[in-house]
Formats: sequence, structure tokens, C-alpha cells
Amino acid sequence: MTLIIAFLCLILAGLLAYIFYDGILVRVLKGKTVLSVRLRKRNYLDQLILAVLLAIIFISNTVRGENNAVMNSVLILLVITLLYNTLIHAPSARFKADGFFYGLEFTKYDRVKNMKLSEDGVLVVDTQRRRILLYARKIEDLEKILNVFVEH
Repeated sequence: MTLIIAFLCLILAGLLAYIFYDGILVRVLKGKTVLSVRLRKRNYLDQLILAVLLAIIFISNTVRGENNAVMNSVLILLVITLLYNTLIHAPSARFKADGFFYGLEFTKYDRVKNMKLSEDGVLVVDTQRRRILLYARKIEDLEKILNVFVEH
């Protein structure tokens, strides 16, 4: 049981570190933010199903009388964090003077090889290492992103 608790604590720490990094650190890293664009959420239903499954595990532990306080509190914190990440937190791309943050990675503008715009509002940015898909919420956001790429 302690191995499961340690694993859940590790997942919880990783989620909290990502939320802290994406919400606070990215704003101050690499200089002033030129443009910050909120993007469409993906895998919304999958994250919600995972949070509900963890809530069901918590409820079943409580009903069966397994009152392990550490396990129950870790499950509750994990469910709350997943619900925050699913319902409130939105992915974003932050554009700085010399590059942009998307996800956990900073990409410099000079590494961008090619850009394509799909019909459903997805900006495909090909870099030297990988292909980045930016799912814009609105067409106006795509225009702002393209203007930043043209300027830099």
C-alpha cells in the first residue's frame, strides 16, 4: 500500500509542478511576454474520466471501511488537482521576444522551419526537432500569432 501511496504522491507532485511552471514561471522566464494566447483544450473527456475513477476509488475505500488517512487525502488532493486541470486550467502559448513557450518546451523563432494553417483552426509549426500543433480558440488568435511570427 505504501508503494501505491508513493506513486500517487509522485503523480500529484508532477501535476502541481506543471501547474506552477505553466501558471507562474513561464510568465517571468525569457523576458517580457509579447503575446499570450489561450488554446483549445484537448483530451478533456479523458481527464474527466480519470478524475471520476479516482473519486470512485476514494468512495469505495470509504464504504469498505478502509480508512487509511494518508491514502484518502492523497486521492482527494489528486481528484481536486485533476478537476482543476480539466475544468479551469486552459493550455496556452506564450510568445516572448526570442521564442515561444508551448507545453513544457521553449522554441526559438529561428528554429521554425515551416508553418501551415489547417481549415479547422490548427496552426502547424514545424521545427528542427518536432511538429507543434497550436489549436486556437478563435480565428483572431491565429491572426495575432501569425503577426508575432512575422515580426520576429
